[in-house]
Amino acid sequence: MEKIAIVKLGADTIKLSLVDVAPNGYYNLFDEVVESVKLGASIEQAGLIKPNVVNEALNILKLFRKLCDANCVYKIYAVAESFIKIAKNQKSFLDEIYNNTGFSFYIYSSEEEVKVVYRGITSLIDISKAIGIYVAPNQTHILQFNRRTIVNMQTIEYGYLNLAEKYADVLDPAEKSEKMVKEIEFLIKSNEFINNIEPETTFVGAGSVFESLGKLGRKVSKYPLDLENNYVVTADAFDSVYDIVKSLDLDKTKKLKGISEDRADALASGLAIVKAIKEQCKIPALNICAGAFDEGVTLNALPVDTLERAVPTDMLSMSLEAIRTFYDRELSNTGNVYNLAIMLFKQLKVIHKLSRVYVKPLRIAASMYNCGTRIGFNNFAAKSFEIIINSNIKGVSQKDILVAAFACKCQNLDNFSLADCMKYSAILSEEDIDAIRKLGVLIQLACAMDKSRMGNITDITCDILGDSIIMKTIVKADASFDIIQAQKVAGDFKKVFKKILQVI
Repeated sequence: MEKIAIVKLGADTIKLSLVDVAPNGYYNLFDEVVESVKLGASIEQAGLIKPNVVNEALNILKLFRKLCDANCVYKIYAVAESFIKIAKNQKSFLDEIYNNTGFSFYIYSSEEEVKVVYRGITSLIDISKAIGIYVAPNQTHILQFNRRTIVNMQTIEYGYLNLAEKYADVLDPAEKSEKMVKEIEFLIKSNEFINNIEPETTFVGAGSVFESLGKLGRKVSKYPLDLENNYVVTADAFDSVYDIVKSLDLDKTKKLKGISEDRADALASGLAIVKAIKEQCKIPALNICAGAFDEGVTLNALPVDTLERAVPTDMLSMSLEAIRTFYDRELSNTGNVYNLAIMLFKQLKVIHKLSRVYVKPLRIAASMYNCGTRIGFNNFAAKSFEIIINSNIKGVSQKDILVAAFACKCQNLDNFSLADCMKYSAILSEEDIDAIRKLGVLIQLACAMDKSRMGNITDITCDILGDSIIMKTIVKADASFDIIQAQKVAGDFKKVFKKILQVI
């Protein structure tokens, strides 16, 4: 297992990320430290990084160096966002850092920054064709991509920091927001690419402004699931958040729950930029891509020989394999259970009558069927719910994750609670709730069919005879124990599918 450290100089924060990289190319964040340092604001106000801010940053980076040494991490990837290039004293600042810490920072150009964000978006959200919007400190990038290729891009020379600084003297918050929106609308209204976006295009927002928007959107709409990545903000929800923020002064904005004070002063300007783009492009909804920049930086930091293996086009497979690599015990049988669950789903299609949209939740739940054992064995299925919800699974919708968490929990049907499901009625439909019980029993059956943990059952065929199902197993060795265990699921199978199950 190789360890790498990623040190990032951002406009509002300095961040240290410590990452394990497995020989198979999968990676896992095992520690992170984020400290507030307003480098961007210092540069905007003075044109250089002020001495007190230099000292503050230097002290933090010295501590980061000690943390790297304490964790025996010697491969360090240090990067700075492009905003730092406008500081007149950036060279002396970075030289002083190097002399005191050994960190040699690479400064991204704005073009490289866009590619990093794009890489992060396409590794976190399973989408091949979309418009991405990234609001940076000093620029805003609008990029169109199709099949993992950027085909168009527009850069606006205002980000959340320099736009806020331009209108710092306007005291009335509502007037300030209105002026900022008009400024951005003027800059983009004549752009051919922006004004010819196809209907039904998916829009993805990345960066701290969109993450704050997502937090406020979930609060305003009383969204029941506290997940950031791939949260969808409708046009109406955006307008509700924008109307609240645009009328608040800085002190009141800082009191908004879930919004860091470090970003509060730039929230109104960032949302004004998004508001102008939303109106010009007639955006019906925005998918929030949380942590896109950090994800892209991490991918860039991976060793070259592992990078290709670490980033397949199927992001869900990557997430599940990474989880198995870092959390499964030795001699794990999750691969066997996963394969059997997929076989059962295919073989019993005429019985469960579930559409293909439930394949992804099944893949998640089957691959993590015993994740609850990390907490304790007794009723581990119930403990799996929170683990799946909080596992940062990529390439799927939030509904997919929620259905998977409930399905895994319902391996034990006694764990099923309609009241618990109804807490998420804003996300789950009646069809989803029906699917949860069915998927839970399929996973329970798959688990029972590999109770020996030896992979003896390699395939199955099903004969449906009226109210009965005869499930014939194809084996590579004596599977009598697994078959006995599978037959014990017949009671729950009948409760859910209304069929008598016989496993032979």
